[in-house]
Order: sequence, then C-alpha cells, then structure tokens
Amino acid sequence: MPPLWVRLCHWTNALVFLVMLTSGWQIYNADPFWISGFAPALTLGGSLPGALMWHFAGMWLLAANGLLVLVLLVKTGRLRRLYLSLGAGHDGHERSRVQKVAYLGVLTLLVLIVLSGLAIWKPVQLQWLAHLFGGYQWARQAHFLCMSLLAAFVGGHVALALLSPRLLLAMLGLKRKAP
Repeated sequence: MPPLWVRLCHWTNALVFLVMLTSGWQIYNADPFWISGFAPALTLGGSLPGALMWHFAGMWLLAANGLLVLVLLVKTGRLRRLYLSLGAGHDGHERSRVQKVAYLGVLTLLVLIVLSGLAIWKPVQLQWLAHLFGGYQWARQAHFLCMSLLAAFVGGHVALALLSPRLLLAMLGLKRKAP
C-alpha cells in the first residue's frame, strides 16, 4: 500500500484536476478555436469570470500540491526508484518501462501545461515565454492540446484502476480481504 502522503496527494490532484479541467472548458467556451465548445453541464464557473476564479484557485492548490509531491518524491527516493530507473520487469512492486515512460511523459505534459498556462495568464509580463510558443494564440492552443492529452491519460489511468481492484483499494487505503 502506498504511503499516506502519496494517497493524499494523489486524491488532491484528482480533485483539483477536475476543477482545472471543467473550469478550463468554461474558459475555452468563451473563445473556442478547434471545437465548437463544451456543454455547460460539463463546465465549472458559469461564466468566464467565474471559471477564471475557479481555474486560478485550482492552479495555486495544484502548484502547492505538486511542489509538495516533488519534494517528497526526491526526499524519500521514490522519484529515482519508481520513475527514473528504467530497470526491467514488473513484479507487482516495480513499474514497467512502459509505465515509467508514460509517467515521465505526463511530467513533460505538466511542464508544458504550466509554461503555456503562464504564457496565456501573463502574456505581457511573460511575453518572452509566449514568444517561445509562437505567440499568445499558439500558447493557448498548446495549453489546450497538452491538457487534452493529459485528460486522455487520466481517462486511461481511471479505466486501468477500475480494472485492477487491488491497486484501487490500495490507493483508497484499504486492504483486499483474503479469499
């Protein structure tokens, strides 16, 4: 069973991810560019100002939780042991190479989401960053694309968790009863 801090940070991320995703959809609806928009029932905030407030509140909580996770992953050695060593096999306690690459990909997506988010949040103050993305609109599209890829990963992650009750119970802090 993962340590308590892993479980608490994981579920905090899950809740904040939903806030960020649904408020982001409401923000997207104010000026859609690839698809016509998201159904209001799937969005959070009710309007652009409301969605921005939810998005920024979620942003700060996600940033604080992410920093805490990073510090604890490094301090406990979990980052190196579980994600950075590309050792062989999957014995129930180690992640496979595919899992490690997927999680490193997610970390890369998160970095791009943060950078593109900063570029569209403060395009004047951080114009050098917006310029790296090709301008404000390209930074916005990069933000949406990376968030879409992260949402797809989360969808797969949830599906696999539901297919593996042992792991899901462990993340809930429960032990499976012996047969």
